Amino acid sequence: MILNSLAALVLGYVMDMMFGDMISKYSLTALIDKAALFFKDRLKDRYVSSHEGQTLAGSLLLALMVIIFIAPAVLLLVLAYKIHMIAGITVETLYCFAAINEKKVSYYGAGILKALRKGKPLAARRKLGALTDENTKGLPEEEIVKLSVKAIAENTFENGIAPLAFIFIGGGIGGLVYLAVNRTARAVKHEDVYFSLAARGMNDVFGYFPARLAAFLSIKDARLLALDFNNAQKIWKRDGRNLGQINASQTVAAFAGALDIEVVGDIYADEEFIPNHHIGDAKKAPDQSDIFYAQQMSYGAVFIGAVIFMAIRLAIGLIFL
Repeated sequence: MILNSLAALVLGYVMDMMFGDMISKYSLTALIDKAALFFKDRLKDRYVSSHEGQTLAGSLLLALMVIIFIAPAVLLLVLAYKIHMIAGITVETLYCFAAINEKKVSYYGAGILKALRKGKPLAARRKLGALTDENTKGLPEEEIVKLSVKAIAENTFENGIAPLAFIFIGGGIGGLVYLAVNRTARAVKHEDVYFSLAARGMNDVFGYFPARLAAFLSIKDARLLALDFNNAQKIWKRDGRNLGQINASQTVAAFAGALDIEVVGDIYADEEFIPNHHIGDAKKAPDQSDIFYAQQMSYGAVFIGAVIFMAIRLAIGLIFL
């Protein structure tokens, strides 16, 4: 089973790099998003608006999402392996393909960069909005670059290293468990703290190690790309927790340091300074090339991570063969 899952991991990673699934409304990611939104609205309104009631509602949402998408997947995989080993590997490959979404960097990053180079900021903002789910209306080019780098950095761990880590641990099913938790957390990220507590808390736990591994590998890849390796290490250590999130800022800080730019500036609300949000030093002004190099860092970090996970699984498989 270890070597079967290894084959599925290799094939799933290659399929993602060739095709990706981020533009299909029928992809598993899109289906999970739709289901999370559907059940979120119904569970949130069904329970009283007390802290305990909303916490329970959010916990039920997470449990429901995992049961709906993981239980049938487990049954299908078991059945496929009982039919034939090739059938089992094929199904598990599809699970790995669904869980990994590194291709998103190529599709949206290249689209943003192409639009900027052609002098089409509106098209660049549209692509950036699709990548980040944020309001990009009226953003100047410098802010488009900053937000693009931030999104690519976050994607490196969230849709690249993290699913690879869970596939390494639990095969294709492990990747799907991470995907279900991660997409549920994204669906409730704008909800109140109590309703989103279960999904976001579990997502933080799941992403803790992958986020730090992704930042570490990104810094190593920055050295291979002849970027500012020393500054990447410095900013990672200094600003790695500065978004108020234990995971998201890890790779953002590493990318900001390697590119010598300030990705997230100081934040003020009603003229009052909000600490712990600044990431990076503005050694130079952000420019279009930063998007290109951010993409290369992301590809390299995820590729190195994939090779490491594959090599360890191969060694374990040969030991217990």
